[in-house]
Parts: sequence; structure tokens; C-alpha cells
Amino acid sequence: MHKDLLEAVHTVLRRWHSGTQDDLPWGEMLTVAQHLAASPTPDPDLAVKGVVLEALNSLEEQAGGEGAQILRLRFLDGYTATATANRLNLTEDVVFKRQRTAISDLAHIIWEAEVEARSIKEMRISERLEIKDPPQLFGLDDKLAHLTTILTSGESPWLVAVVGIGGIGKTSLADASARALSSRPSFVDVAWVSARQERFVVWDGLQDAPEGTPALTVEGLLDAIIEQFDFRDLSKLAPDSKKEKLRARLKRLPYLVVVDNLETADDYRALVPDLMTLAGPTKWLLTSRHSLHDYSGILSLNLEELSATDGLALLRHEARERGMLDVTTAPEESLLQIYEVAGGNPLALKLLVGQMHTLSLPRVVDALRQARGQKIEELYRFIYWRSWQLLDKESQQVLAVMPLVAESGGGLAQIAALSEVPEEQLAAPLNQLVTLCLVNVVGTLEARRYGIHRLTETFLLNEVLKWQTQSRAMPALKPARSFGPAYSARK
Repeated sequence: MHKDLLEAVHTVLRRWHSGTQDDLPWGEMLTVAQHLAASPTPDPDLAVKGVVLEALNSLEEQAGGEGAQILRLRFLDGYTATATANRLNLTEDVVFKRQRTAISDLAHIIWEAEVEARSIKEMRISERLEIKDPPQLFGLDDKLAHLTTILTSGESPWLVAVVGIGGIGKTSLADASARALSSRPSFVDVAWVSARQERFVVWDGLQDAPEGTPALTVEGLLDAIIEQFDFRDLSKLAPDSKKEKLRARLKRLPYLVVVDNLETADDYRALVPDLMTLAGPTKWLLTSRHSLHDYSGILSLNLEELSATDGLALLRHEARERGMLDVTTAPEESLLQIYEVAGGNPLALKLLVGQMHTLSLPRVVDALRQARGQKIEELYRFIYWRSWQLLDKESQQVLAVMPLVAESGGGLAQIAALSEVPEEQLAAPLNQLVTLCLVNVVGTLEARRYGIHRLTETFLLNEVLKWQTQSRAMPALKPARSFGPAYSARK
């Protein structure tokens, strides 16, 4: 039980008719937040009293209800101890003794209800998440702690974007954040909305969304939120009225809405201003392959590739999960061969572990380096194809020379010399490449440098040469498989 709850319950009873309640521990309790959400005119004091009254009713049904009767007479009805003793034919000492016991019992009932409410909420939210089992994170502990701190701050920024290249772990980090917050009272509820149109499954390759699955629109997003938050009275309203009513509810109490793969939403740049009007105190957590740094009011957290240490830890973990003892116990220098070509992209590392179940380590590494094999080609398509299509000619030209830049990044002069794009014209292509998370900005405020992930380097040295010989047609790959029933949104 919360260490301060016993005293807090006594304080609520003593102040029943005479004053406001303390914020703690009530401000940290989900049952109070749920009472606030259920009221058309939220009042924290009334919400706290509602929680206490429900517990008092439960206490009344236990052990004959004498303890509850004493509390009602003493605090709700305002009887003195003497009057209460006379009414119940007890001594004052017995009244005070049974009053203390009743307050303790009441506090335990309140805490049991809190634990149950948190458990139910946690289970409900976990069913909405796209990842069935909690993901094992590597190298993201600090990011996760920072992200949850920002989300629970109760102040701006109201919109937070986790951005990075495909397969880098954005969805996993958002999932871990949602799970970490699911049982806490910081948010009345948490919604998960996916705009994903395709995904890559390490054991099955590239999968498209079921045929006819529409891209996420403002209307679709609002409907998903209304359904998950069970705002049934809003579901039949006209679009404009629905949006205004939903805005009022999201403005009244703090909810958390996660929008995964925002960049695949229908005209996502037009969607962002709508999200801003729905924010505060409700928070929005977005994941995107496209940077949102040009939007004021959105805090961006950029995910970089894993370090060699974290990358190898992920490799060994995946091997243990698959029972691949030879990979789990392989010397570091052997596994570093994988890191040299795949870098710290978690999705690529997981794919390569799976392939080592059948193929030797050198063959797996060479297949990625030479872009050979259906799944390798599909991996590159999943991570890079949509972004490559968006690049103008100069941006493609700049990106193509990035493998020649030093590992620590190159300056404008070096990139201009390599790409033959004049230095004064580099700002636009570099901005596009950075926005699409294909190029990373490193260095200092006084001296910016630009670099790429190792996997991007491997891709540029091999697969992109095939793409450059094609027009805007899709690469010649086997048709992607459907997501199947598991892709449908979970309530």
C-alpha cells in the first residue's frame, strides 16, 4: 500500500465538509483519474471523495458494517465521538479504537481497488500494441527514461517525435514507453494507432498491409481514438462536431496517443497541425522516418544505430532466443564481421542471425554486402525504397558519394568536391537527406559534419546501383505478402 495513503484517507474524512484535499497521494492514483474522466465537470476534490465513498460502501458490506457506520457518523454526518458512542451504545474509547481500525481497512480497500484498476488498464493497453511481447531493448535505456520523463512532465512539449531510419527501433521504443506508462495514473488512457502500410518480418520478409487498407487520415485517426477510449457518444457525430467534441475531452484530461509510422499517413504534413490542436494536456508520441524538426512545438528524439557493444549484445540475445549456441558463444571478432556491414540496425542484425541458422557467417555477411537473396533485397526495399523515391536528382547524387566520406562525417567542402554539387547549393539536398533520416548531422554548432549509418553505406555501395539503372519503377522483387489478420487494429 502507498505509504502515505492511511494518513491521506484520515485527512479526507476530517476535511469532508471543510476544505480541499491534498494532491498526494491522490494525484498519483488511477482510480481518482478515472473518476475525473467519468465526470462531465471534473473536480479533483469530488473525485477523491468518490473513491473514498466507493471504498466506504465496500467496507459497509464487510464484518457487519460497524466500522463504516462509525466513519459515516463521525465524519460524513459530523457527530462527535461522544454522540457516536451514545448512538451505538459504545464507550468513547471503543469508538476511537474501532475508528482507527476502520480507517486502516478503508485505506486497504482503496489500495486494492487501485491495484486492480492499474492491472486492468495495463492489460487493456497491451492488447492495443502492435508488438505482442514486450521488446528487449538494447542501447535505449537512457532514451526510454528520457522519453517517459518528457511524456509525464505535465507540461509542454505536448508532441514528441521519435525519428530515425527504418528498422532502427522507433516502434520498439514507443512500445516500451506505452508499456511503462500503461499502469501509471499520468494518463487516463493510452491509444495506439498505426499508419503502417508495410512491415518486415525477419522470418517471413516484406509484407504489405491487406489489400484495400486505407492510408491513415485525420478522420481515421479520430475514429481510432474514439473507439479505443470508448467515447461511444462521439462515434455517430458529423466529422466537424466529432473533432470538436474529441478536442474538448483531450483538452480536459491527460491522455496519451501514439501514432506509429506517421510518415505513411495520408498527407502527414497536413495531419500534424491537426494533432497540435488536440494536444495539451493530452500528449502525442509520434514515430516517423521523416524528421519533424521544422515544426515548432514538436520535440524530436533521433535514434542512431547501436554501438558495436550493444549490437553484439543484440546478436547474442537473438541467438539465445533461437537456441543457436554457436552464435551465442562466438568470439567477438567473428560477430564484428556482421556489425561491419550491417552496422547497428536492429532489424538487419535480427535478419542476419536468422539466416545463420542455415548459412555460414561468411556467406550471410557476403549476401548482405552484395545485396543477394530475396530477404536481403526486401530488407533494403523496406528501409530505403520509399525515401529513395522522394529524393531529387541532386539529393541522390549527394547520398551516393556519402560512403566516401570519413566515418566521423564530412564537411560541406568535402561533400561538394565528391558529389560535384557546388557547396553553396548543398543546403537543400542535405536538408532533404537529413529530413528523411538518410544522413546524420554530427559535429558541433560551429562545425557541422554529415555521415551515414553503416547499413546505409552497404546499401549505397551495392543495391542502389541497381536502382539507379531503373526509372521510378519498383525493384523487381517477388510480390510482398499480406500482413494477415494479425495486422488488424487491436482495441
